[in-house]
Amino acid sequence: MTDTNAKDRTVNKRNRSKTIKQLIIYIFIFVVFLTAGTILLQKSIFFETDKIVKFNEKSNLDYKVYLLENDFYEQEYLGKDMLYVASIIDKVLIDFDYTFTSEDKENVDFDYKIIATLSIDNSSNAKSYFKKDYVLLDSKKINMNNTNSQNIKESINIDYQYYNTLANSFKNQYGVDANSKLTVNMVINKKNNDNSSYNMDDISVMNVVIPLSERSIDIRLDYKDINETSNIVKKEKPTIKDYIPLIISSTLIIISIIMMIKAMRKFNSLGKKKSEYDKYISKILKEYDRLIAESSTLLSLDEKEIITITKFSELLDIHDNLQLPIMYYEVEKHEKCYFYINHEKTIYMLEINTNNLNSIK
Repeated sequence: MTDTNAKDRTVNKRNRSKTIKQLIIYIFIFVVFLTAGTILLQKSIFFETDKIVKFNEKSNLDYKVYLLENDFYEQEYLGKDMLYVASIIDKVLIDFDYTFTSEDKENVDFDYKIIATLSIDNSSNAKSYFKKDYVLLDSKKINMNNTNSQNIKESINIDYQYYNTLANSFKNQYGVDANSKLTVNMVINKKNNDNSSYNMDDISVMNVVIPLSERSIDIRLDYKDINETSNIVKKEKPTIKDYIPLIISSTLIIISIIMMIKAMRKFNSLGKKKSEYDKYISKILKEYDRLIAESSTLLSLDEKEIITITKFSELLDIHDNLQLPIMYYEVEKHEKCYFYINHEKTIYMLEINTNNLNSIK
């Protein structure tokens, strides 16, 4: 018995030493492969930190004031930045010209429309008597796709006499002292699309203010151009530079993960102590190695007479009498197994499990 215990201790020591060596190898492979995989991954994928990108908006708003027949002006219309006699104005043609420019090629969605707002306000305190919007151009969309600039041009005709008559009718009907004007706005909404590398949600407005209800004096049209430079934070997306290093790095990282899993299992096995059941089965398998044959499947028990054995020593006696091998079949790892001898139509069966272990010994 002493020799057997000594032998067991020697075997256990060897197995533990082997497990430790395997653990060291797995950890080494994990570190080397993970490091190499990470380096290759960084070389295969291009990462850029967020950066500030400048973009510029500029407009070139122009208009022409077309005239009714009169005794003084021979030309059909007058240009921008002049004085105009209200009573001979027929219509105003407004040309909106807007350009968006970015340092980098970008993706931007533009949604724009033209709206005219008729306002009739109190002359003394500028509080509004009446205000109404007129849609002159329904919403239109333009997409800027991977380019540095986008231009938007639209022309709109304003029937001056129509809006001027509305304003005069209001003042005459209600007898109020009011200032009237028609403000024509081109509203441009800029948004980033799904392919953009930054967030943008901004509105730009160009407008022309046309005075109304002016009878005996000259009028000047006010207008607002756009000339702005702004900054946006561009978030760079990772881009793949080379697929071959990427594939190699992915393979190395996967292998390193597998090695780490194996290392963890080996480490856990070092800390586990064998149960009494495992010790007893291991002892039987070692002591009677030549007599026992391990089976991965349990033979069919149909038409067999099963004789239950309660001690392994009894099974040894049957083996000596019949000269047949003792079969070993593991039913449930660390929990239950069968030792049996198959003789013609009879099976001599010894069941060992964690519950009957003490009675079997």
